[in-house]
Amino acid sequence: MDKSKKYLKTINDLAHYFEGYTLGNTGKMSIIASTLSNAFNDWIFCGFYLVTEEDLLEIGPYQSSIVPCGHIKFSKGVCGKSAREEKTIIVKNVNDFSGYISCDDQTISEIVIPVFSKDILIGVLDIDGRLEGQFDQTDKKYLEEIVGYLK
Repeated sequence: MDKSKKYLKTINDLAHYFEGYTLGNTGKMSIIASTLSNAFNDWIFCGFYLVTEEDLLEIGPYQSSIVPCGHIKFSKGVCGKSAREEKTIIVKNVNDFSGYISCDDQTISEIVIPVFSKDILIGVLDIDGRLEGQFDQTDKKYLEEIVGYLK
């Protein structure tokens, strides 16, 4: 199945999962991370970092076999840059990213999407890949739509 079709199926699945009852953002993040991780099993890490203090992200719900970094400052790494600039960041090769924070030795590419609730940054969705250039504008488009469930 091509990437766009996987995302469309994932969005449809998420709409079904969230239908008919109220669920807080932490619960939604858990379901989003799990659903995405199952749909894209070639990803190394899929999870959320939450704003817990000014200029600080803390690990939230995630799916991975690696142990993530517990805290990330807005001034550090891809997640920090996405949070600081409040925009999606795509890195084709993390070895070329100045200030990259390595939590494992498998990650080659990364995409980080800012998450907003009521127009306030509440966190980022961080996804790591093992292939160079694994993420592109297709991922950006659909992942930005998916984090829209967090309001």
